[in-house]
Amino acid sequence: MIELDWEIDRTEGVTLVSATVATTATTPQRVRIDSRLDGPIWPPVRGSDPAAEWTDSGWNGIVAPNQRRGIGFASHAAPVEPPIEAVSARRATIDRSTNAADALASLTAWKPTTDVLERQQ
Repeated sequence: MIELDWEIDRTEGVTLVSATVATTATTPQRVRIDSRLDGPIWPPVRGSDPAAEWTDSGWNGIVAPNQRRGIGFASHAAPVEPPIEAVSARRATIDRSTNAADALASLTAWKPTTDVLERQQ
């Protein structure tokens, strides 16, 4: 189940929405949150680009089991209650496409002995 909590602040003609997205599920959830404001949203920016999880209408990200994620955006549109809605939530798929060499290369503190590596070939 997805739970949303939010705060709205209107300052100098700009609506600021800050929210938390939580799940009580025991598996990671891919969640889609859309803005209900009547106007374009201004998502967070990293460098000169919008943050990767944001689209023109909302946020699409993964929430870990029994965890919360903080999100926020701005808009020139007038505030509405609620300012956001959970459009979808589904179990996040796990990418199992990593090959053994890539997995081994990502290890930093421990590496298998050479006899284990020889058995993999």
